[in-house]
Amino acid sequence: MSHHPNSASRTPSSIITPGLRLALLALLGTGLAACSQQADVGKASPAAPTRPVLVADAQSSSSQGPEFIGEVRARQRAELAFALPGLVRQVLVEPGDAVKRGQLLASLDLAPTQAQLGAAQAEIQRLQAGLDEARRRHQRLQAAREQQAASEAEWSAVQADLRMAEAALAAAQSQRENTAWNRVQAELRAPFDGVIAARQLEVGQTVGSGLAVITMDGAGRELWALLPPNLKGLNVGQRAALLTPEGELDSRLLRLSARQEAGGARRAVFELPAQARVGDTLSIRLQQGPAAANGPVWVPLRAVEGPGAKSNPQVLRLKADGQSLERVDVRLGATQGDRVEVLAGLKAGERVVLAGGHSLAADARVKPVSSLR
Repeated sequence: MSHHPNSASRTPSSIITPGLRLALLALLGTGLAACSQQADVGKASPAAPTRPVLVADAQSSSSQGPEFIGEVRARQRAELAFALPGLVRQVLVEPGDAVKRGQLLASLDLAPTQAQLGAAQAEIQRLQAGLDEARRRHQRLQAAREQQAASEAEWSAVQADLRMAEAALAAAQSQRENTAWNRVQAELRAPFDGVIAARQLEVGQTVGSGLAVITMDGAGRELWALLPPNLKGLNVGQRAALLTPEGELDSRLLRLSARQEAGGARRAVFELPAQARVGDTLSIRLQQGPAAANGPVWVPLRAVEGPGAKSNPQVLRLKADGQSLERVDVRLGATQGDRVEVLAGLKAGERVVLAGGHSLAADARVKPVSSLR
């Protein structure tokens, strides 16, 4: 049997042909790709961030009531006055200052009161000394009377002196308490936590008793509006819509005055968010009936979008899941101020986007809010 002279010296690598090497490399690449894909299967794709969008309800035409202008007022308000007349010695607050309950706001000149208090205290000391002496005489005469060494007239006189001394001391003590009360009343302190709304006094000014000199606003806000006398069907708790630059906010009628103002108008008080600023004016629209399921609705004008909004208007509507949007074709009607009538495409109660959603993809997750503050 013959052998090739070089057969014993061949290595394993030397017998791999070029074609076989290419096939092995292809198999190795396929295996690595499969491993990489399997490793990626366990990795969850990051969730898209939730974007806040400003939304408003589509209001039924049958529920739209008249609009009125109201003024924001504090639910808790105090007009502070000095109980006594006097000269203003110090004023420690300005309008707009936040104050705490019990904080000193202003005070009158205390010099006259301090002098009266000192005189009252001196009078008490004098009368106390007189009472002590009357008690000692009473004790001495009582001992003498027990020994039958004092007459009834002397005994009656010493008893009368004791009663008079006690009464005089009690009157002086009452006078001192009254003077001390006057001293307390010479200071104005905050009755609750709040903000100084107005101030009508200056240092050196003489003020009378009972005249309001500082006005404070406390917690809570309300909207006060005058409603015409011919407005019927008003009920406490009735729904209303506050018209703000950020959109409409839900409100309700809190109180309705039974007393008529000038011209027969009635004062109505509506619910307001706590962050409303006292003195601002807001429009409020009464909701006068149940919303119709079908029929025209009203939405803010800025909810309408789309190319050629007049010929092909659209709105972004919040889906039933409350977390995603859909674009809806609508047919528009009349325009009133910043509102537009939607004749078809929306139902009452459906929510449309006012801001924050027009640049989002169709599958984006959103968080509906009534205010972007």
